[in-house]
Amino acid sequence: MGEKSLEVRDLHAYYGQSHVLQGISLTVKEAECVALLGRNGVGKTTTFLSIAGLMAKAQGHVTLGETSLLGLPPHRIAQSGIVYVPAGRRAFARLTVRDNLQMAVPRSVNKQRAIEDVLTVFPGLRERLNVQAGVLSGGQNQMLKMARALLVNPSFLLLDEPTEGLAPLVVQQMGEHIRQLMDRGVGVLIAEQNARFTLKLSRHLYVLDKGVIKLERTGDKLYDDQEVLSHLGI
Repeated sequence: MGEKSLEVRDLHAYYGQSHVLQGISLTVKEAECVALLGRNGVGKTTTFLSIAGLMAKAQGHVTLGETSLLGLPPHRIAQSGIVYVPAGRRAFARLTVRDNLQMAVPRSVNKQRAIEDVLTVFPGLRERLNVQAGVLSGGQNQMLKMARALLVNPSFLLLDEPTEGLAPLVVQQMGEHIRQLMDRGVGVLIAEQNARFTLKLSRHLYVLDKGVIKLERTGDKLYDDQEVLSHLGI
């Protein structure tokens, strides 16, 4: 079987009369990290919402392999293998870490085995299993959200601002977790304000500005590409 890819072609999205995404196209392959960068308010989160089936008004083409996804309900898109991890604190605060993880395991899967597997990627959660999610640190909460996503056995993750508010050491750990996901064959599309962090993980970059892809680059050292850095203002 050939390599599967997530393809977005000529994607448009609207909030009321506001034309937020104006025909963007991008590709994410399995086991690679793709950066979607740009200032706040340029359409990065809207791109994720559109791919995940959470935008009421989106047009264009979103495909996973040979399967067309645009217009499917969000749960069908998640079942197909695309999981959106939103920014902010979204874990169930009153439940323990263990309960949060158990709720994410599909019914047909052995819960204990699946959680043990995920804890090999996020070992820092093991000692917090009986702690309420609401008292986790920002980094622990982000790891919990990513662990929940991994329990669904995704082909692709959409990570929205995974390092937001995290201390530098935790940001470094987050990078290692993302690399482990890629080693497992998971494709990652990541939107971040921390451009240097993202560029070190990615071989492919899209810069979004006012709903349009303004720059596209591929390479092993995007973080040293002066045109990219200049375009991003860093």
